[in-house]
Amino acid sequence: MAISISPHSGIVHSFVKEPSRLRQRPVLPEADHQHLLQHLEVCEKNRGPSWTLLAYVLQNKLVNCEPVGTSVDRDIVTGGSFVTYSVGGGAATSGLLVHRARPGLLQSGVVPVASLLGATLIGMRTGHRAPLLCEDGSVKSLLVLDTVPPA
Repeated sequence: MAISISPHSGIVHSFVKEPSRLRQRPVLPEADHQHLLQHLEVCEKNRGPSWTLLAYVLQNKLVNCEPVGTSVDRDIVTGGSFVTYSVGGGAATSGLLVHRARPGLLQSGVVPVASLLGATLIGMRTGHRAPLLCEDGSVKSLLVLDTVPPA
């Protein structure tokens, strides 16, 4: 408990001071962090559609996520996770987050990490929201509803 005295009125105030919560950096397994580096290299080399947006999202993840050699919490989206999410408040959608996706698999429930959606999802936690940059330049809200880690 802390006590303060108002210098103007002389009134004594007591209050409970809550411990400050330090924001911890999001974590990713070291293997996922290494894959993100590779995705960024390929993105900058190939310069495909929306490459500047994708490079921005990948760089942001690399800077803000701490690579760890130990296992991560089960509610963190990682490569190989089966994730359920909502975009822009829409219906729930599910997919397998993969680092190496074959072309044409987007409709079959596969989310490549080397996409704007996948790069945004990786490292998020169940219940977390983040802005999702879209290829047309718009920004939508992305919400992770559930994630099942790889077996």
